[in-house]
Amino acid sequence: MLALTLAGCATPRGIDGDLTNGWPVFAEAKTPVPVAGVCSSRAFDTIWAGPFESLDCTSGPHQTETSYVGTFTGVDANRSSPPAAGSPGRRTAYQTCQQRSAQYLGGDVQAALVYLGLTLPTSLAWTGGARWYRCELLHFSDPDDDTPVTTGSVRNGLTGARPLAIGCINVTDNGSQYVSDLSDNVDCATAHSAEYAGFYTAPDLPWNSDQAARDKAAGAGCETIVAHYLGFTGNALRNPVVGIVYDTFDQKRWELGDRSIRCYAYAYTKSKKMIGSVKGIGAKVPKS
Repeated sequence: MLALTLAGCATPRGIDGDLTNGWPVFAEAKTPVPVAGVCSSRAFDTIWAGPFESLDCTSGPHQTETSYVGTFTGVDANRSSPPAAGSPGRRTAYQTCQQRSAQYLGGDVQAALVYLGLTLPTSLAWTGGARWYRCELLHFSDPDDDTPVTTGSVRNGLTGARPLAIGCINVTDNGSQYVSDLSDNVDCATAHSAEYAGFYTAPDLPWNSDQAARDKAAGAGCETIVAHYLGFTGNALRNPVVGIVYDTFDQKRWELGDRSIRCYAYAYTKSKKMIGSVKGIGAKVPKS
């Protein structure tokens, strides 16, 4: 009986008895990773929560353009959640975005009619293995970032004819020493009130909550930038009718490591206008 019982449990022909032998190995689950050089119709957000789009930037309307995709490594990659705002990891990622976006544009991001944003994965995607970060460029027609441009690519926008470069503009003064609006670019050969001269980067210090102190630092820094643009070798701007106007520092960008502001040569002529570029004119009075 015992022999017959064992024989009854014998493996049928064609079966080797290994329950896993020959089964395909399931692929390891992977979280989606964005790609650079494509556009998205979705509005910019600092946290990604949804599928990626890969639109051709030249074929239809879009909101953002991805200039670079990086990967968190080392200590940052081993965290239980994405690097927090103000953290060294997020600052490093943003600085990489600045460098890579400058290569993508063909010049400094600050000199272009764009806004640079950093997007990270959600905490859920991070838990699932996502370690990417995405550098996104938003194109605007004005330096105030008021009017978005939703067609065309910004790639190489600061090369050749430099269509994305900030040039001469008109300024709306609100009457209390502050500017309320900056216009789209205008032809420098026509009457205009300001001309982009460059950008000033403040020292790497903690954010100063005193606005008056921030404005003072911005004014001093931009005076040097504009003075050099006009052709002066020192830090003082000595043109009788050309002054300065400048951006204000932004706390969120400051905490990302971007302490830069744009500086403009500003017309203090009777008409509050000037004609022609003031680059290199020194103490000469521009046409107005």
